Amino acid sequence: MTQINSVFLLMAAVIAAGFLLKRAGLVGDQDYRILFKLIVGIVIPCLILSNFKNVTLTPAYLSLFVVACLYGLALSGLSYLLLRGKTREQKGMAVLNFAGINVGFIGIPLAEALFGQQAMPAIVAIHGGNAVTLYAFCILHAQLYTDGGADFGSALRRLVKSPPLIALAAALLMAATGLRLPAFCYTFTDTVSKINTPLSMLAVGMTVDFFIEAGERRLIGQMISLRYLVAAVAAALLWRFAPYRPAELYPLMLFVLLPGSINCIAYCSEYGFHPKAAALFNNLTNLVSFAALWLVFGLLLPPL
Repeated sequence: MTQINSVFLLMAAVIAAGFLLKRAGLVGDQDYRILFKLIVGIVIPCLILSNFKNVTLTPAYLSLFVVACLYGLALSGLSYLLLRGKTREQKGMAVLNFAGINVGFIGIPLAEALFGQQAMPAIVAIHGGNAVTLYAFCILHAQLYTDGGADFGSALRRLVKSPPLIALAAALLMAATGLRLPAFCYTFTDTVSKINTPLSMLAVGMTVDFFIEAGERRLIGQMISLRYLVAAVAAALLWRFAPYRPAELYPLMLFVLLPGSINCIAYCSEYGFHPKAAALFNNLTNLVSFAALWLVFGLLLPPL
């Protein structure tokens, strides 16, 4: 577990750095939005293209892709159990943060640290399925709770221009046809994708704020309880019934135990869905996920 401890300690240190920068007044309260725009606009597309460059679309790969996508949709649907009596903004915050899972920023480096390169094809497939939920479904779902009412035409136009979805479509097309970008392009995407995790954790640190309203604190507590109850049931069912090899099963179990995606903080900020509450939810799920992953992969399961 030395590797996973090192990964989490490094992430915690970068989050703390972002928090201290904000407290010292070196960055403004809204400066994190710029980092999120950079992450979504260029870093995530580069990460997708780099991770998918050696993908082979086998039946196992496609099934992991679909399972990851469906799991995110199921989580988002379950969030409706918590929405009765909540405000429009609270509902938007809940459904967005339940749909997204932090595979790109945390899941990929953790999978590599825990399982090595043998598990990377599986985690890349899971990343792709989660990207569909996170970058497509979240945008459509957010329209239900916007101040001006649902505008799905605007949402669809945004999806067509979404850099992560364009990169994902291009990567899957190249995987299906055998086409590849020039070597220089992959050198570029590999270089840019290396700043993914530290830049994301820095942005998370800049959003940390524990002073939110009591009603939002209650909702976050309910969200965390439901999310990890579902994660525990999903992990148990996968271990008992999933027809995958360990190199595929372990990354899938890692996936269901991961925290919420930090991109959901950016979405909540854009739509006015209590971004401070979304940031607190994200930071708390980081802590819960670390404990869960340490327990499951450090104590309960045999090494891969």
